Amino acid sequence: MNRKVQELKQSINKSVMIYIIGCCCFVMVALASLWFGYYVIRYHNDHELPVQLTIISLAGGLLLWEMVKSFRFKTSLPKTFRPITEQEYPTLFAIINEVTTSLNLSPIRKVYICPDATAAVFIQPQLRNILFEPNRNLVVGLGFLTQMDDDEIRAMLYHEFGHYAQVEMKNSISVYTIGQFSKSFVSIKELKKQGTWETQMKLQLLLFTYFAIWICNRINKAYSRLAKQMEYDADDVAVKYVGASTLQRALLHAACIRYNYDVVQWGMQQLQSQNIRVDNQYLALSFVGNYSRPARRLLSEEVVKRVERLGKLEPSNTIASKNVQQSALSLNGYRGEVQQLCPALQFAQWLRQGFVIYTQQRLLETSVELEIHLDKRKHKLPYFDGSYKLLLDDKEIGTGNFVKGYTLKRRTSPGKHKLTAYAPSGIISTPFEFEVEQDKSYHIEMDYKLYAKDGIYDVFGENIKINCI
Repeated sequence: MNRKVQELKQSINKSVMIYIIGCCCFVMVALASLWFGYYVIRYHNDHELPVQLTIISLAGGLLLWEMVKSFRFKTSLPKTFRPITEQEYPTLFAIINEVTTSLNLSPIRKVYICPDATAAVFIQPQLRNILFEPNRNLVVGLGFLTQMDDDEIRAMLYHEFGHYAQVEMKNSISVYTIGQFSKSFVSIKELKKQGTWETQMKLQLLLFTYFAIWICNRINKAYSRLAKQMEYDADDVAVKYVGASTLQRALLHAACIRYNYDVVQWGMQQLQSQNIRVDNQYLALSFVGNYSRPARRLLSEEVVKRVERLGKLEPSNTIASKNVQQSALSLNGYRGEVQQLCPALQFAQWLRQGFVIYTQQRLLETSVELEIHLDKRKHKLPYFDGSYKLLLDDKEIGTGNFVKGYTLKRRTSPGKHKLTAYAPSGIISTPFEFEVEQDKSYHIEMDYKLYAKDGIYDVFGENIKINCI
């Protein structure tokens, strides 16, 4: 393990300990406030204390209640996740058992399938999963199962389970749990619009919100740097068991499948207005894959780096079995009342004609480059070095910072757009609306203003200009 990775792990572990200690302190404050409130109510005849102090003391009860509620994590899975058993899908489970046995991992708890082109081993945020060996769950999309051969699926699963052969995964569980916990306080904002007593009641909640957001930003910053190395380490685990060429082939094929899956979904949307459905979208996806080969620039840059890291791509002359794929195709088929069903082959042939249109749309969506900039230390030192989310058309595109500043680059489509900022509390944002033209690059200068009386920052776009190319 290199020194940089070790330092990141130590930073994460230190932040997690700070979070645990901080939570304990807030619990003690809440209990002390409750006791004080009880004392004031019981002996109010002996001690004439302001009503405001009583309200503040009772805020401890609200804080404690919200903290208890936040620990009741919502563990519900997406509705598209369908659990399957070994009896239903023996070919897939055979590979899963092979992988977990080779890596000396405990058996998988549950296996799910979903419609998408995805694969992931996940752990639900439960206290026992932090204290003991976690229960692992696997979800694999039919987009992969119906297109990849057995060797590619085996390589994909070795990579996913390879994460859990790493000690660093214990850190990821803590990060995820803390993130879920802090989200429960996101709704506490814009206190200036509330009455005096409401502000007092939520004062402790606000302090805890600042603490939770600060520690989460600290952890996520370190973990995002660690996650990249973890991907490489998981690739190395897979290479040990399936070889570099097989993993390279699986990574590239998975990237192509994701792209073609989006193409198929786009085509199906075109037919929905006519109440036409494709009888088997995955059979259609297989047909589309015969003529669709996305260019390198349309693939994930990170995937390309992972493939190149493993060495020169060697062509494979072996023909792998497709038992998993054949079983997966039998699991899918459209069921529902529609006026017309379109055969998969016919749909794929029609989609081939519209493929050029789809490609043009994809290129148009990224034809404009935005450079969003805030000079570091543009103003006097803020009350706190806060972070906030930057939103383009209400979708998150990155994180901003008052003191350190930032430069974010984002590609978008021509036309009208809106840029805003968001944080759980302490920040408002005046929308910055602008219009851009195709195949041009723009520079957007950001600014912020402090309303010292209310302790709130307004983050906004100051101006926009065309970059010289």
